Amino acid sequence: MTRVLIVDDEIDTLNLLRMILELSGYQAVTTLNSVDAITLAELEHPDCVLLDIMMPQLDGFTLCKMMRLHPSTAHLPIVFVTAYSALDLEERRVDAGADMVLPKPIGMDALITTVQEAISRRNAPQPLPLSASATPPSGAEITPPPAPAAPSLIPTSPAAATQTMTPVPTGPAPATTPIPTSPIPTSPIPTVPAPAQSPASTPSSVLPSAPTSPAAATQTSAAVSSTATPSADSAQTPPVASAPTATTPPTVPDKDGKTRLG
Repeated sequence: MTRVLIVDDEIDTLNLLRMILELSGYQAVTTLNSVDAITLAELEHPDCVLLDIMMPQLDGFTLCKMMRLHPSTAHLPIVFVTAYSALDLEERRVDAGADMVLPKPIGMDALITTVQEAISRRNAPQPLPLSASATPPSGAEITPPPAPAAPSLIPTSPAAATQTMTPVPTGPAPATTPIPTSPIPTSPIPTVPAPAQSPASTPSSVLPSAPTSPAAATQTSAAVSSTATPSADSAQTPPVASAPTATTPPTVPDKDGKTRLG
């Protein structure tokens, strides 16, 4: 059963809180003296503490700080149940170390819900703070963890190794069937007739043969030069007209059989 320690200097409020908790299945431990709260917590080992703030000897803020410093109550969930409504209530709650605040007047459902929430917060696992060595410096590359190695396919047992090393019988190599090759058809290359010679071309047989001896070459060149180049005398002398030739009159026979000139 969950135990709840109630610390309040008002007897009516103390009895009301105890009745609500017992009706809801909790076990209530109460005290009117704030000085005896830590000693009672060491003896009863409560699961949650309900503190009033405005008390005569030790106010709720001071008592909460003392509980946080004591080893037996340092991790207990602490809830302020108070009519104190100053503006600095939340700031002072955080400074004292309390978990929640439940304002008065108190409702039954609100009380049970607050106690359950305070206990669940303290029992929840807290994240571990990162140490300075675990925090990588800014700009440093974070190396991902290596991937797990793939399972080896090599058997490790002797029996499996023997089976693996057993040679596999090999038969003769299959005969290779030659691939038939078909002859490549060859087509005759057509011959192109030679073009006919034009009439303007001079056959080689017409051209004069070159002289074979030096003397003949000299005579040939001289003859060519004499025929091609006229002399100076022939160029200045006019052609001589030929004299008319005398024609003989025909002879006509006379009656007597004598011939005479016609």
